[in-house]
Amino acid sequence: MKDLIVYLLYRCLEFVVNIVPESIAYKVGKAFGNLAYILLPDRRRIAVQNLQLALNVDKEQAIALTKSNFEHLGKLLIEFLRFPQLSSDNIDELVEVEGLDYLLEAQQREEGFVIFSGHFGNWELLGAALALKGFPVNALARDQNNELINEHIISNRLSTGINIFADRGMVVRKAYQALKKGEGLFVLGDQKERDAEDFVEFFGLEVGVKLGTVNLAARTNSNIIPMYIARKSEGKHKIIVKEPLEVEKNITREAKRQVMEELYTTLEEVIREYPDQWLWAHKRWQLSFDYK
Repeated sequence: MKDLIVYLLYRCLEFVVNIVPESIAYKVGKAFGNLAYILLPDRRRIAVQNLQLALNVDKEQAIALTKSNFEHLGKLLIEFLRFPQLSSDNIDELVEVEGLDYLLEAQQREEGFVIFSGHFGNWELLGAALALKGFPVNALARDQNNELINEHIISNRLSTGINIFADRGMVVRKAYQALKKGEGLFVLGDQKERDAEDFVEFFGLEVGVKLGTVNLAARTNSNIIPMYIARKSEGKHKIIVKEPLEVEKNITREAKRQVMEELYTTLEEVIREYPDQWLWAHKRWQLSFDYK
């Protein structure tokens, strides 16, 4: 019953933000972010601690950034709910691309390309925008606990033309087949890994990572392209395409770690440029920092 109530509220919010003007929808999103800031003290505390740890700011600055970060997440929710309004006709007005040549070159190769990104900016819009701009993109996605909402989220994603590989079934095989067909594979690789295979430096501290992204690229002779999306203003976004990383077929374990280190360096760079647009409210440094 609880899941059904949450789902109905979710759909009501979707209906409202799709009938009001964009400016009002963003005000609703900002309000949701502020409400979440108040109602989720544990997440708020983790975000403040992470910001102090990573950016070496004082508590007052960290609190201000955390408030801005929660507002950003509220806007992200609204933008996702307004996905039905996206199309190939209007996407160029909403999203510009910096480093487009790297992406075009990757598309021309017979081998596919792995897109490495993180929970930064409107990461949902990143995959959607690429698909609407004509790039063949597949994405790995985790299921939500609420099955009703999960089905709707998948439907919203598919409506933009992106193909979704949910975290069940033969995910790795599907990803491998997509790359072998010369398509793109979108991976969010920045969250805490329970079974870390190695460690890299992120904001000067060790974080655990899995090497599956690099392994997949090596098996398919695919390049890995670091790619992120930043909100420039309400309704305007910029995709930032970084120089692709080549992955050799017979890559050593240490070289795999170095590739992940380089990927995390590119992520750190964009976070430092837009510090309120990353998902700070999770325990990314749990292995090297005692959250209290």
